[in-house]
Amino acid sequence: MDLGHRPTIGGGSFVANPLTDQLAPWSTCGMVSETTVSEGTTNPASGPRGPGARHSVTDLLERTDALMRAGLTPGATVWPTGFDPLDSLLRGGCRSGELVLLAGSQGQGKTTFGLQLLRSAVTSGKSGVFFSFEHESTTLLERLLAMEAAYAAELAGDGALPVDVARVRKVFEEVGHEGRPLAEALDGLPHAIGGLRAVEAYGSLLHVHESTPLTDVEVMTSVIAEVADECGEAPIVLVDYLQKIPGAGVDEVERTTAVVEALKDLALEIGVPVVAISAAEKEHLGAGRRMRAEHLRGSSALAYESDVVLVLSDKADIVSREHLVYDLTSMQRYRQWAVVTVEKNRHGEDHVELEFRKDFAHGRFDPVGGLVQERLIEERVFRT
Repeated sequence: MDLGHRPTIGGGSFVANPLTDQLAPWSTCGMVSETTVSEGTTNPASGPRGPGARHSVTDLLERTDALMRAGLTPGATVWPTGFDPLDSLLRGGCRSGELVLLAGSQGQGKTTFGLQLLRSAVTSGKSGVFFSFEHESTTLLERLLAMEAAYAAELAGDGALPVDVARVRKVFEEVGHEGRPLAEALDGLPHAIGGLRAVEAYGSLLHVHESTPLTDVEVMTSVIAEVADECGEAPIVLVDYLQKIPGAGVDEVERTTAVVEALKDLALEIGVPVVAISAAEKEHLGAGRRMRAEHLRGSSALAYESDVVLVLSDKADIVSREHLVYDLTSMQRYRQWAVVTVEKNRHGEDHVELEFRKDFAHGRFDPVGGLVQERLIEERVFRT
């Protein structure tokens, strides 16, 4: 069994058996408080789901009453995404036990969006693990440093343009010097030290697993147990991307079905959100077609099993033609924005279009965002 590599970004016992067995009861398992993670208290009496359990409504009422008398609430724990309008639409953020699907074509910023969401969790004091099938951990660290430099610049308000991802990467790739600490190499770059200090502050809470073709859901379960053991609680999980997780089946449809069902079971078992990035069916996205949940690659189970489905698009690709024909500069302006379509939302309104300004130079989106005001086409143009 190949566990891959799991470096941290920066550091009770818990035991996990294979996926068919029980996971040890971590602090966020089962029925926990319907509160944001920054507010804290969860239900300590929660246990693993195991083979399932039967409760009479009377039992549920009594347990709910006992929890509320103890100052707890019996609902889910909520992890804010850090994207203001999305958190409002999701009634606070991602919930424990949820499978959240993040879809989009190549180059739309899915990894950036997911990493920024994970960063929001760890800056609030929770732990997180990123299963990366696509990027080396050093690449993700470069993005985090530039992202935090941008946040540091906003707090400072001094007008200095913060160091970007390209410049951080250049520092990482420089050769020929006799050796120097990272802080010294970054010193002098605008807000780079502030970014470094921010990453150091949550470094022991954020873990990156450099996943391989042997990293299946069973391996992921073991890694999550390791992180839970180190951090004292189960981490929010990000997978990039779902179709690369090996699973049983004779074709991609069967494999994807098995994997997405296993990820949903995992989210319920450990009591945290599992956010999975998904690839799209490229051949179904020809000219004049807009991406929808049914275009995700592999299986209809992707949409059925997921609690939340978010589709990320370039605004210039999906805005109605009427907004383009009379203003030759509008296309470039719309290219600076991404649209997040909430295709599915079990806890609130769906088919809502949100927009966020891109800041890919610093590995992030502007988290403020808002509702899309322009009319959008019903079918999206896929860019190869």
